[in-house]
Parts: sequence; structure tokens; C-alpha cells
Amino acid sequence: MKQIKKMIALVIAMVMVLAMGVTVFAAETGTITVTPPTGVDAAASNSYKVYKVFDATVDATDNTKVSYKLCSGDTLSADMIAAGFSVDSAGNVSYSKDELDATAIAAIAAYVTESDLVATLTATGTTAVTSSALGYGYYYITTSTGTVVTIDSNNNNPTVDDKNTVPGVDKKITGASSVDEDGKKALAQVGTTVNYSAEITIGKGAKDYIFHDTMETGLTYNNDAAVTGVEAGATTYTVGKEGDDTFTITFNNDYIKTLAVGSKITVTYSAKVNDDAITTDPLNNTCYVSYGDANSNNKTPTSEADVYEAKFTVTKKDGKGEPLEGAGFVIKNSENKYYKIEGKVVSWVNSIDDATEYKSNASGEVQSFTGLANGTYTLVEKTVPTGYNKAADSTFTIAKHDYTADNLEQKATVTNNAGAELPSTGGIGTTIFYIVGAILVLGAGILLVTRRRMSAN
Repeated sequence: MKQIKKMIALVIAMVMVLAMGVTVFAAETGTITVTPPTGVDAAASNSYKVYKVFDATVDATDNTKVSYKLCSGDTLSADMIAAGFSVDSAGNVSYSKDELDATAIAAIAAYVTESDLVATLTATGTTAVTSSALGYGYYYITTSTGTVVTIDSNNNNPTVDDKNTVPGVDKKITGASSVDEDGKKALAQVGTTVNYSAEITIGKGAKDYIFHDTMETGLTYNNDAAVTGVEAGATTYTVGKEGDDTFTITFNNDYIKTLAVGSKITVTYSAKVNDDAITTDPLNNTCYVSYGDANSNNKTPTSEADVYEAKFTVTKKDGKGEPLEGAGFVIKNSENKYYKIEGKVVSWVNSIDDATEYKSNASGEVQSFTGLANGTYTLVEKTVPTGYNKAADSTFTIAKHDYTADNLEQKATVTNNAGAELPSTGGIGTTIFYIVGAILVLGAGILLVTRRRMSAN
């Protein structure tokens, strides 16, 4: 019986020891939660690498009391010692300052190796991501969003914020026939040049900035992109092309690091408007900035500026409201110069004979005058159909800052009345002239006789 009791007591003791072991193991691990920066693109995939710098021992009753030791097999590097770290004979690590400075952070970055990597976390968009249980320790965390790192202990299951910040970009039209106050919309004549300006705001931890610009086919890039205030070259930026982009500007990281957080970089460039029938469906020019590691898909929201053109369409009818064929029209501007379009380029010429003339077809339709900017124009009937009177000139105005169809797709119906017909020789026309003449003579005689009688009385 005593043997059985001893065995039972031994089993119970072993169970308790095992239970205590499990409890101790659970208490000696913690998590790290990382929150991505505000404004990160929802589709961005950012990775966070967690490196263990030192082991840690935490007081069983107060987990704010922590002591750090070198990890097994490690020795403190000269750079770490120079930065203020020290280690005693028992392997306990201490730091001589209250806060980590730039020198200490750089020393830690050089101290850890890939063998110290204990976790890789992947976050999508701005959703926070948490590590699995990690042994208590002092951790160095890098991010694909930028160069700013995080260093923290995991004994209190910390939530750390990715302190890199998203850059900004804002593109505007700076030169066109008519530009809105915010620079996001403009009216431009086909064949003219539109100027753009994109302002990039530098974020914290700026890294691997690439400016991407895409133009629709109705805009022809003039290959003139430049960054104001800096000299071109590999030391600052290079202009190139990636994928479907019209052009890209890749900034040198060493140059970007010299710029203060919140400072601005301005990219200027231009494009020629080559489409002649866009009206209310504008030509889009979009841009964004990608940043961080190439596989992170980080990019700013897209900034867009739109270019519009106007057109004027004529329908020709006779006095009875029926389609009239063969009438030819030209238009002239407020400077009395005439519209001419060749190769999707509009110009204004002095002579009506050099102007582009569109004639009405059997349905009375006249080809549209396209590619117009804002302004007041006059419609002139140059060719008059045989047997009809010339229609009076008429004006129309394309207003600034109005991108509705009523303004950009104006239409007019022009009516030609038949000319007055004179009767033929010897017809009723001659007879009626005689009759009218006789009536006038008779009336004059009666008037003369009446006056004489009145005088005699």
C-alpha cells in the first residue's frame, strides 16, 4: 500500500511540475503588433521583419521589470559598445543613455543578422498585424514602407506604429486656354500645348520614390519632364519609363534623404493636345508616387487633371423645314480670323478662302467644328445653295469653366429662304403693272377735279 501511495504521490508531483513548466513557458513569451501608417493604399502589402537583439528575463510578479542578456553565442560588437551598450561578466546588457540615439540605432541595425530574424509579418493596407508568441526579448523591426525602424521589448505585448509616413502628390494644369482655379480642369484648343505641375510632399522615412505619369492617347508627351530646383543626373533623379506609364522619374535615395519631412518636390512637364472630338469625355492625365520596397505595392492616391475641348455642329434647312444640301459654312473668332484644321491641329487664318469649310449633305447635316477652346465665334455661310438667300451670320460663345454638354457640344439650325421670284416678260406681271399705273393716273385725275371744284366754291 505504501508503495502505491508513493507512486501516486510521485505521479502527482510530476504532473504539477509539468503544469508549472507549461505555465512558466507561457509567461515567458509575448507578442508584437504592428500598425501600418495612415494613408497606406488598401492593396499595399507591407512586410515587417522582426530581429531578436537580446534575450530578456522578466520578473514573475511585475513584467515591467526586465533584464537583458546577450543571446547565446553572441558578443557585443565594437560599434555597439561605442554607441553606449555594455555587458558584464554574466552577460547582462545595459545602455548608458535614457533614449536610443541615431548612433545606437545604426549600431543595432549593423549588429543583427539574418540568423537573428525570428518573424516576418505581412500587413495588407492599414490593417494591423500581430506576431505569434515570441520569447521575451529586445527586438529590432524593419519595414518595407521606408527607412524608419522600431526597437522595443515584447514583455508587455506592445502595439507599435510604423512611423514611416506616406508621401503626397498633387498634379495641376498650369497653362491652357482656360484653367480652373484648382488646376484640375482646363479647356484647350486641339494642337496647343498644355503645361502640368506635380507637387510631391516628402514623408518621414522617405525611400525609393518613383513618380509615375500616364497620359491618354489624345495627349502627346513633349519629353520635357524636369524637377525644379535640382540638377538632372543620377545624383538626384532619372527620367525613364515603366510598363504602361508615359514616363517615370526615379529619385535617388541619397538625394531624398537630404530633404526635410513635409518639403516639396515639383515636377514640371507638358503635352500637346492631339484629339479633336473629346468634348465632355475629357483627356485624363494621372500621376502617383510609388515608394518603399518594390514588392510592397505602396503608392499614393492618384492625382488627376482633365483637358476638355468644345465643338459646334450645324444643321441646314430650307424655309419649309426640310433638309437643305450644299450650304457651306466657316467660323471665325473674335479677332476675325478663320478656323482651319489640318492633321488634328487647329489654326486661325486671315482669309476666308483659306478657311476649313464644311458643307451640308442631303440630310442637312454639317460636319462639326471640333477642337475649340473657350471664346466667342461667328458662323458664316460661305457657300449659298442656288435659288436661296444667304443666311445671316450668327454668334455662339463657349464659356470658361463650364464642362456641361450644353456648353461644350453646342448646336444650331440655320434656315435658308428661297429668293424672291420676278415674273417673266409679257406675262401677268406686265399687265398688272399697266393696271396699277392706270389706277394711279385715274386717282390723280379725280383728285385734281375735286380740288378745282372746291376752289370755285
